[in-house]
Formats: sequence, C-alpha cells, structure tokens
Amino acid sequence: MSVPTATDQRRLLEQALRQLKDARARLAAVERAEEPVAVVGAAVRAPGGVEDLDGLWRVLRSGTDTVTPWLDDPEGRRDGGGRRTGRWAGQLDRVDGFDAEFFGIDAAEADRMDPQQRLVLEAAWEAVEDAGLPAERLRDRPTGVFLGLYGGDYLTAQLSGQAAINAYTAPGGAHTIAANRLSYLLDLHGPSLAVDTACSSSLVALHLAVRSLRAGECDFALVGGVNVVLSEAAMSATEKVLPTASAGRCRTFDAAADGIVRAEGCGMLLLERRSDAHAAGRRVRSLVRGTAVNHNGRANGLTAPSPTAQAALLRRALADARADARDVLYVEAHGTGTRLGDPIETEALREVYGEGDRPCAIGAVKTNFGHQEAAAGIIGLLKTILVLEHGQVPPNLHLDRLNPEIDLGDSRLTIPTALSPLPGAERRLGAVSSFGFGGTNAHVVLEGPVTGAPRSQNEPAGPLRGRLLLPLSARSGPALGALAAVYARRLAGLDPRAAEELCAAAATSRDHHAVRLVAGADSATALARELAAVRTEFLRPRAAGPRVAFVFSGQGTQWTGMGGRLLDEEPVFRAEAEACDAVVRKLAGWSVLEELAKPEGAGRLHETEVAQVCIAVLQLGLAALWRSWGVEPHAVTGHSMGEIVAARVSGALDREEALDLLVTRARITEAHARGGAMTAIALSAEEVAGLVEKAGDRIGLAAVNGPRSTVVAGDPDQIALLESLVGPDAGTRRLPVQYAFHSPLLDGADRRLADGLRHLRPRGGGVPHYSTVTGDRVRADQLDHVHWGRNLRGTVLFGAAVQALARDGVTVFLEIGPHPVLLRDIGATLERAPGPRYTVTGSLRRDMSARECLDKALGELYEAGLSVRWEAVLPPPARHVPLPAYPWQRRRHWLPLERVSAATAPVGADDGAASVAAPPAAGRSPAELEAIVAAYILDRLSEALDTDSAAPVPADGPLTALGLSSLALVELKNRIERDFAVAVPLQALLEDGTPLALARTVAQALEPRDPHDDLRTGSDAS
Repeated sequence: MSVPTATDQRRLLEQALRQLKDARARLAAVERAEEPVAVVGAAVRAPGGVEDLDGLWRVLRSGTDTVTPWLDDPEGRRDGGGRRTGRWAGQLDRVDGFDAEFFGIDAAEADRMDPQQRLVLEAAWEAVEDAGLPAERLRDRPTGVFLGLYGGDYLTAQLSGQAAINAYTAPGGAHTIAANRLSYLLDLHGPSLAVDTACSSSLVALHLAVRSLRAGECDFALVGGVNVVLSEAAMSATEKVLPTASAGRCRTFDAAADGIVRAEGCGMLLLERRSDAHAAGRRVRSLVRGTAVNHNGRANGLTAPSPTAQAALLRRALADARADARDVLYVEAHGTGTRLGDPIETEALREVYGEGDRPCAIGAVKTNFGHQEAAAGIIGLLKTILVLEHGQVPPNLHLDRLNPEIDLGDSRLTIPTALSPLPGAERRLGAVSSFGFGGTNAHVVLEGPVTGAPRSQNEPAGPLRGRLLLPLSARSGPALGALAAVYARRLAGLDPRAAEELCAAAATSRDHHAVRLVAGADSATALARELAAVRTEFLRPRAAGPRVAFVFSGQGTQWTGMGGRLLDEEPVFRAEAEACDAVVRKLAGWSVLEELAKPEGAGRLHETEVAQVCIAVLQLGLAALWRSWGVEPHAVTGHSMGEIVAARVSGALDREEALDLLVTRARITEAHARGGAMTAIALSAEEVAGLVEKAGDRIGLAAVNGPRSTVVAGDPDQIALLESLVGPDAGTRRLPVQYAFHSPLLDGADRRLADGLRHLRPRGGGVPHYSTVTGDRVRADQLDHVHWGRNLRGTVLFGAAVQALARDGVTVFLEIGPHPVLLRDIGATLERAPGPRYTVTGSLRRDMSARECLDKALGELYEAGLSVRWEAVLPPPARHVPLPAYPWQRRRHWLPLERVSAATAPVGADDGAASVAAPPAAGRSPAELEAIVAAYILDRLSEALDTDSAAPVPADGPLTALGLSSLALVELKNRIERDFAVAVPLQALLEDGTPLALARTVAQALEPRDPHDDLRTGSDAS
C-alpha cells in the first residue's frame, strides 16, 4: 500500500476546494432562482388627477369613480372642447404636456413622440426617485427595462394621413422604442424590451423582469405599463371584439355587468433582488414572491377565458412563491365586468383561494378607472401594494347585486363594497391577475412591506449636526424654483432631527442637475424662509466638472481658537492635524493641537514662529476635509508661506518635508523680519515701484496681489514716508503686523534658508503647482532649495499666478486659510481675464462658525458645478425619507395635424410650443427689470446689515457708506451673479456705487438670449 505524497495531498485538497466552490455556486444559483424580488420604487398616472401613490390611495380609499364622457379631439386636448361621441372612458387629465427639456429632447422630436413614451419617461424617473436612488446609480449596474403596451393611436394618426410622416414618426411610435428610449436616456445596459400581450402586457413584463433578476441578467429592473386612448377608430375596433358597458361603467361582479370601459394610465416600478435591497438598507414597498404566465390554449374561442387555465396559472404562481393559498388575504382580480368573464374568474379564484380560516377579499380597480388595458395589470398591482401597506381593502364600486352566476358560498372569499380591514397576520400576502384578450394570462403573488428595520435603523440616533444644509437642483430655473417652494412647505413644522433627515436625503438620494442652489440655516423655519426668498428664474445650467484651484493664504490670517471647533467636529481634519502635530512636536517641541484650540489671550499666534506653522497645519487639515467631501484640486498655488502647503498638497513634498521647511522658515523669519512694517496700496506694481525708489532702499515690493493691489514691506520709517507720497486717489492700508515679510530686512536670510535645504528632493506631484515665486506653473523638480530661498525674500507674484491658472482653464478658486484675505484680489484679477465666469470663495472666517463658513463655501462650489460627495457631508438617514418628486415643466407637444390648425397654442400656465423656455427677461421693460433687481439688492443688503423695514437701506446712497466690509461686498457680488447669471464688475460695488446704479448695471446685462448659448460655447452663466 503506497503512502500519499505531499503532491498527492495537495492535489486532493485542491480538488476538494474546487468541488466546494462549485457546490456553493450551485446553491447560490438555486437560492437566487427562488429569491423574492423587492419593489423599491413606484410611480403612477391614473384618471382622477392621480399623479402619485398617495393620490392613488385617496381615490381608491374614498371609492371615487373617475370615468367621464370620452370626447374626440384629434388635438389631444382635455379641456372639454372635443366632439361628443356618447362613449365613456377613464382619462388622464392631460396627455399633450411633456418636459422635453429635462430629457434633452428636441421640440420637433417631442411632438412626434407617442404620449405613452412621454408618460413612461416621467413615471420611470419618479419610480427611481421614490426608491431614494439617484438615477445615475443605475448606470453602474446592469439595469433592465420591461414595458407593457399595445395601443398605437398616435402612430396611426400619422400613418392615416392626419399628420405628415417624418424621421421622428417611426421611433416616436414604435413600441420597442418606448423601452429602448428609456434605456438610452438613462444609459442603462440591461435587457430592454416591450411586451404586447394586450391586457396582460404589464404583468407579463413584470414576470420577465423577475426572471431576469433571478437569472442575474440585471441587478435593477424598471417595469411598467402604459395606455392612452386617442382614436375613435380604435374605440370602434375594440367595441367590435369586446363587450363594452352600455352604462359606461365597469360593474365588476355585478348582475348588471355587461362590458368594459376603456381607460388610460401608466405605472412604473423599480425592482431589485431582496438580498441586494436589504444589503443597501433600502425601503421595500413590497416583495414579488412569485409569478406565472400561461395561455388558454384552444379554449372556447380565441378571446374567451378558460377557467382551467386560470386555476392552473394561480397554482403555478403560488408554487413559484413557495406560498400557501390560505395565507393570501387579498386578490386583485382582472375583473373586466363582463357576464362571461366575471363568473369564470371567480370560480378559478374560489377553486384555488377559497379554502382557509381567514377571509380573503377580492377587488377590481377597473370599477374606479375602467379597463386600462396594457397598464391594467401594473395599476392593479400598485393597488395591491397599497392594500397590503395600509391593511385596508377599498370598496368595489357599482356592485348593487351579485352576479347570480357567482357563488362564493362555503368559501372565505368576500367582495367588499365599503372600506374594510385586512385580517391580522404575521405576514400579508396578496395576489394580482391580468388576462389578455388573446389568451395570455399572468398572476403575481406579493408580500406586504417587510417589518424588519433596514440596515442601521435600530442603531441609536447620532448627535444632531446643528445646522441645516439643503442642496437642490433641477434642469431649469423654473423647475428649481418650484422645487424650492415644495421643500419650503415640507420643512414647515419639522422638528430638528426630521429636518436634518430631509436635508440629508435630498443630498444623498437625488440626482444633481445642472441648475443648482444650496440653502442653509439654523432651523427648519429659517431654512423654509430662505427657500421662499430665492430667485431662480435667471439661473442657467452650470457646466459639470469645473477645474478647481486650491489657494493657500499666507501669514496674517490667523486668529485665536481658529481650529478648536474643527478639531471637535470634523474627524478628517483632526486626523491630519494629529499627524502634523506629531511631526511638529519632534521638530519644534510644542503642540500645534494645543495652539489651535487655545482661547483668546492664551496662545502664541502673535509669534511668526508659531503662527506660520499653525496656519499651515490648519490649511492641511482643511485640504484633507475638502478632499473627503469630493472637492479635488486640479491645481494649487500659495501666497508666501502658503506655497509650502501647496507643495505638500500637490504631492511634491511629503508631510515631514513640508513641516520641516515651515518650521525652519518660520524661525528665520522671526529672527530677521521682526520690527518691520507693511502697507497695502491700491495702485499697480509699476506705479508703486516708482514711489518705492523715492522712499528709500530699506523697503521693497513684498507682493503684487492684483491689478491695483500692491504690498510694500520694510523699514517702518520708510514705509511711513512712502504712504505720505501716495496720492489722495489711491488708498493705503497699514497691515496689523510687526514684521516686514519679503523685504530687504530678509537680505541674506534667503541664502541661509536655501543652504539648509540642499537635502530637499521634491518629487513629481499629481497636482499642477502654480508658484507665486515665478507667477506661473512650475515642475516639481523646480521646487528645490533655491526656490524656497526666493520664496522667503522675493516678491510674491500672486496676481500673475492667478492669471496663469485662469489661462490654463481653472474657473473655481477656493481660498484655504483661517480667514479669506485674497478673494477681492482674485476677483479683480479675473475681471481682466478672458473666458467663462469664475467662482471665488473662501473656507473659514474669524467672525463666523466653522460649520456655517464651510457650508456656505461648499454651497458655492456645488452651485458652480462641482460633484460633491454628499454622503461624507450629510450622512444618509437610517430610515427612508419621502422627498418631493421632480416638478415637471411641461409644455404642449402634439402632432401638427393636416386637417386641423397647428396645435401650438398654450394650454394652461405651463404650456408652450417649444421645449426651451423664453428668456426670463423677455417681455419685460428695462424699468421693470431694474425694479426687480433693485428690490432684490435692497433685500440682500438688509439681510447683510440685519436691518428691519423701519430703517430701510437708502437706494441712492453709496454702498461703501453702509459700513459693509469688502468681504461682504464680494459676497453680495457673488450672490447677484449666481441668482441673475450675469457678471458684476467689482468696481460697481466699491467705487461709490449705489444700489440703484448697481441694479441698472445688472438689468442692462439681462438681455434676452438663447438659454443654450452657454452650453454650446462651453461657458456658464450662473
């Protein structure tokens, strides 16, 4: 007998592992093939003005009959002006409106799109929103589209000569395009198909979607059905093959039932495997436990129902659901209301569902709406979901006397005619039937909402953030205004936690469109007030993904306690500060953490040796925090010592190298620059250079920050002389420092610093570095010891660096430091730069809480088009938070009919022939525009000054006389530019301008123009 070798044992082990892996894979496949599918989102359109599931439940619960006379109007209007036909139908309130601009569809193409396609697009989007899932997430995983429809009245109108045929006719009318267009517009890559089995189309589509999810063909599925009734000819054709109700009502199960009433509707679901939905912590509206589809075979006739086939279908669906028929508490019947169909269906239901201890109610939504044909199954399924969710069965209408052919005796089946409770049960099961008039049948078994909490919901609620931050976006200004108004109403009366959850849900579970605003406040009431005051009509889409520069300020911005709140509230900031603190303790023997948190009068921030290091660590922590929120720099620059931080953030220096350089530089600066003075002069560098020559050789140009912003440093006496030489038209401002940075006082110190840095070996960074030593972009290998010597002594060429950044495509400038001191200079420099609009903002302010400052800055960045990682800013709520649906800005789109006048006149306040709204300034006189802008500016000034109506801001008084800081004026400039989408010259606010003069400047810029110009030219204007 041979002894197994090590090789034999290894081979056996490998074989066993393969077999185990294969067994696990087979088990997983079996489990997935039987796995329930979660309904995570739903949307609906139905007669009676139903636009959402709440509206659907109100109609059902109240027993509302929505059927009305059907009027023939080839123009598609639902205003009562069509020709009376004596027919009845359940009709949607409107089928000629569509927000084509939202979907990026040209008006001419939208005119040719079947209204069914338009309804599907809107409802699908709302179903995704209802799931609390940004639609863009569906691109990341295979997502299928399964759509039931069979009507083609809109296409028939064109093919019959009522309207000319063009290139949009075929895709606008083809059934497959209804599904394919949705996949195309949302960039979905799973199966995409249309199903036509007549009245069972949408439930057959659901059956196929469930099979696709279980087979792993897709991870999400958009499923639904749609039906629109437009043609009298189609009405006549239906009447020839199916019985229609003489009294115009579906009297399901009633002795007087004699036929159907045609109806319209659309329903869409978003489906996901249960395991995936639970892993993601999503709210589950219902579970699809089992489905089945069959055909009648050769029954009594092609369009005749088969009781044998129906009973077999129900059993197959229950088997697929692994469910006991006795546990089903509600069945939504096909229930067309025909003398033959109702008894046959009821008999099959009794055969399968009739036995059991608890009552099982039967209902038919057709008694409320009529027969919605291809959408009938999905509307019935939505009703069943609501029945299981609410634990109530709505009344069946028009049931005066039970059809004598229906026998419910000795069964548990009931047909409620009043609102009735479902019997109690550990789990609620329901079922839905839908039968096609060609013999294709579908049945679905559902389970009600899962009672188990989603992930993290049982965890204790965390501390409140303390300040509300709400990002909102849309694809047009009017839509954003409507959305803001809805959120303002929703916020009314919310407690702090509910308000925070609403804001977090809006940030993390909605798509972020190109027209944006961010509102922030300390309470729900204040936030609602801010939303009610926003102006959005002038806003334009912002180009996505603007290039961002991190701008690190220098010394002089520090203030006591500048990092205390950040250390307490922001873990990312604290982690970077702690890492830096360990290095500084080793290099300098003192603690940055302690200095950042010390109260007034207790720290050493007045000492350059401490201040520069603390500022740098604060900046590094802020940079890490911004990056954790998704704000990544495309370039960096730094003013004076801030350039060392820029080199660290770019990757050219590591943390130890940067802090060593900072500590060494700060010590040399403390030793040589103390005792000097600095002054800022509102003149160009060339003009100031001439004055410096006259004042002496112990002063020099310290910084050129902008076109008319120059700083001089050096001997205090010569600085005083220089200030006396400056003319009255140019202002001077003595800086509150006792140092002369970048001045002749540092002659020789630059060589000493450079000599001590010969060991420095900067490496290639991933982020481009723009140096204020050279005024342009530099390579990493240029940041050597010589460069840092020049950085200590040479003139800071900040304005030139900003110009270079703008030249290379940067449009967003984020100042990072304890207090913004460079915004005005950046803005003045960019006013002379050609190209698009710019966004300039800071990070912290000494007179404002860190959270409020960062919220405001983040809002400006978001409004500029940046993609923010909102889940890092506002962690998603543990529970599902219902949010307002997108406010569609519908305009009329209809065929240009040959036999009637062109249908382009507006119907209702939101109508119009084009998909692009007229410019907001169109139709307004210059005086009207000026009045609008003036009122807006005066309101913003009152807010900034915190005045009341008893002390109004003078409209014709100089802005500079109001006592606002230059920073407040810059913020006013930014707000006007955001809300009116125009460029505002900074000088209009600074050079004795008045509110009225400023309003006139803005109004003159509001010329009507094509809203798409900015997108075509690559610029943006909001």
